[in-house]
Amino acid sequence: MVFLDEAVFTFNTMNTKAWFLPYDSVKVRDTDTRIKTQAVVVAVSEDKGFEGYLLHPKSISAPQFIDFLKSLSAMYDEKPFAVFLDNLAVHKTKEVMETYERLNIKPIFNVPYSPQFNGIESYFSLLKGEYKKRLMQKLLKGNKLNTVDLIKTSINQVADEKTRRCIRNGIEAVHA
Repeated sequence: MVFLDEAVFTFNTMNTKAWFLPYDSVKVRDTDTRIKTQAVVVAVSEDKGFEGYLLHPKSISAPQFIDFLKSLSAMYDEKPFAVFLDNLAVHKTKEVMETYERLNIKPIFNVPYSPQFNGIESYFSLLKGEYKKRLMQKLLKGNKLNTVDLIKTSINQVADEKTRRCIRNGIEAVHA
C-alpha cells in the first residue's frame, strides 16, 4: 500500500519566534523570508520508504494529481496497488476517481479528521523540520533562498528507515 498526501510550504512554514539569551538577538530581514508558496504531493510506503513526489506552485489540482498517479502507476509497472489518502476534494473528483479505475489503483480513504492513522503526516513533520532547519541556515548565512531546492534537499535528507517507521506507526494506530 502506498500512502499519499500533500503539504504546502509557505511563508508561515517557518517559525516567527525564537529564544535567545537576554540582551541578545538575531536580525533577519523580513523580505528574506518571503518564499514562493510550493505544494508537494508525496508517496511513501512501508516497503520502500520514500516512493516519489511532485512539486507544484500553489496547491495541487486534479490534473497535477492525475499526472502523479500516472507516474506512480508506471513505477509499479501498471500492476494493481492501493493508495491510502485523506478526504481532500482533489482526491475524489470525477476525473481522479476514473483515473484510479483506469490505472487499477484502489483508493482507500482515511476516516475524516483522523490524521493519526496516516503515517505520512508524521513523515511531513520530519520533512518540514528538515526544511525549517535548512531555511534558517540559509537565512543566518545570508544566502539566497530557493524554495524548490530547499524542499528537494529536505526530501533527500529524511531517511527511508524513518519514513518506514512513520508509516508503521500510522498502521499500528489503526490496529490499536
